[in-house]
Amino acid sequence: MQEALTLESFVDKLIVEKGLSNLEPDVLEQVKKDLIVRAEQRINAEIIAALPPEKLEEFEQMLSKGAGDEEKQLFLSQHISDMPTIVASALMQFRNTYLIGA
Repeated sequence: MQEALTLESFVDKLIVEKGLSNLEPDVLEQVKKDLIVRAEQRINAEIIAALPPEKLEEFEQMLSKGAGDEEKQLFLSQHISDMPTIVASALMQFRNTYLIGA
């Protein structure tokens, strides 16, 4: 839950920085939802890229068996030592791409 709140506040700041906070409420809500999904996709891609290749198949099997969020997070934290750095980097890349197209 804390992660979702943090990601939502990150997206809120992006919207303000981009100058979109004056959009109609329904349009603004859709923009927020879209940005959250895109940010999550960027984070997930970076996490998967950081996962050691020999653990990727094991993680894919967990996903196909419907592993819960806690189980997935535990697995990833055990096999990716710098998870906070990876997430922060993914968010900064996402921010730069969104705000300046770089």
